[in-house]
Amino acid sequence: MVSLADVRAWNPGVLDEICSTLQARTQILVHEGDDYGKVLPVEDWSGPAADDAAAQHRALMHGLDTIAAGAAAMGKAIGQAADAITGVQHALTDAEELARKYGYRITDSGGIADTFAGQQPPADLHPEDRARAHGQLVDEVAQILRTTDDIDTDLASVLDRAAAGQFGTGNESTVAAAAADGGKAPGLTLPEPPPNATPSQNAAWWATLSAAGRNILVRDRPGSIGAMNGLPAADRDRANRAVLDRDYADLQRQRDDIRHRLDGTKRSDPQQQKEYYALQKQLDELNGKIAGMDQIKNRLDHALPGQPPAYLLGINPASSGQAIVAIGDPDHAANVATYVPGTTAGLNDGMHTDIERSDAMAAKAMQLGSPSTSVITWVGYDAPQSVLPDAASTSFADKAEPSLRNFQDGLGAAHHGPVNTTVIGHSYGTTVVGQTARDLGLPANNLVMVASPGVGVDHANQLHLDGTPQDQIGQHIYSTKSVTDPIPAFTNFDGPEIGLDHIDPLGPDPTTDWFGGQTFHSDAGNPITSHSDYWNKDSPALKSMGKIIAGSKP
Repeated sequence: MVSLADVRAWNPGVLDEICSTLQARTQILVHEGDDYGKVLPVEDWSGPAADDAAAQHRALMHGLDTIAAGAAAMGKAIGQAADAITGVQHALTDAEELARKYGYRITDSGGIADTFAGQQPPADLHPEDRARAHGQLVDEVAQILRTTDDIDTDLASVLDRAAAGQFGTGNESTVAAAAADGGKAPGLTLPEPPPNATPSQNAAWWATLSAAGRNILVRDRPGSIGAMNGLPAADRDRANRAVLDRDYADLQRQRDDIRHRLDGTKRSDPQQQKEYYALQKQLDELNGKIAGMDQIKNRLDHALPGQPPAYLLGINPASSGQAIVAIGDPDHAANVATYVPGTTAGLNDGMHTDIERSDAMAAKAMQLGSPSTSVITWVGYDAPQSVLPDAASTSFADKAEPSLRNFQDGLGAAHHGPVNTTVIGHSYGTTVVGQTARDLGLPANNLVMVASPGVGVDHANQLHLDGTPQDQIGQHIYSTKSVTDPIPAFTNFDGPEIGLDHIDPLGPDPTTDWFGGQTFHSDAGNPITSHSDYWNKDSPALKSMGKIIAGSKP
């Protein structure tokens, strides 16, 4: 079992030197061995002596092949080990820096010692921040030890196999071919994250990988890496762009196939009408998803002057489609907000509207004093696609709860430094946010409910925010609605405990005084558009959301 003392003592530079020496000597062996391979047969030499010489020559060549294959395999594995150790040592350095910052020390055995044991920590080290840092350190040290054990075990296995002559096929025609076969051996395997890993464990696993290892995983497993909460936004973005390109091409192929089938189907033929309309529905859905992907691509690749870069944190065209797009870098921003849209949200031709809202909130927060901001459009759930009957059911929110909680945990695990976090729901998105805060809690400083049909609770104190005492929750829950917005007007039945859960399953209006939260003003507008007007350029609601995101009061 490798200890942290071993990790601190490891010197990847020595392994690099060994790798270079081994590779150079392997080349000499290949060159000299293949020259020796040409010595026999000798023209016009036959008989017992020639046969004996040929047999010994074959045996020597077989030995050279085995040595060359093993040397090539060892050179590759030792080089991989040097690279992998560098990644682990960087992870340990970062963990030790985090430990020092919060008053801990990482022991050689992997323990987390409290440097303030028996003393009062400084006032600027909040107990809950220290507790979170301790949990993060436990995950990071455990992963460092797992990864170093993997490196040690894998390298020892390669060395043992080389010593046993187990590399190469034994049928190579030249020493060069044998060395090439040895170099094709897999060498060290990249460690896997722990089974059912938390976002914090995912982050710890990723931190122990070398840059080369990360690049390999982004290349070979873009789907799983892009969807893994806790990983850096830049790495998820690289992986998800590859997924986006792959799925975009696949949807285009599906669309071409549907169009071809439609060309052979007559709507006027009663026997073909059912098939025709089914195909047309599929075509409409594909067109919507392709349009949504085009809109995402446009924001990723063509930011307007002054707009921060966008990061693709998730993409999935299945069902109604899911997408997660961050405006600004959520790993380093001082203020991070997650915006959860509601009914009809998905990977469709309305994707640009939700992204534009995140852009508007980020810009307003920056305008109002946020030093750095990231606002994320989170369509990481299957949203209801109709007001009735879909949006009257809690089932969509029920299924979304673990996904939203896990995503928010991932933001925290990937973030560097202090952060003020806000989660904003619109329409049915407030139901998702509210139910998640009710059942699982949310790691956020504030929640914002815009045009809510109900947040799944009767009172603000039934919601839970990590680190916020329950008797102070109401100070961190903000709600707004326009008096002309038809959604909250027709979906809320006000009044505590009035026994209308069967006809108002989403809960009462959170903007009422008795709900116990905070409210901010929204303008009255055209009833046809008022449900979407909260993000209009000069709206008071947008200004209030910008203030909350920036860490101040509306």
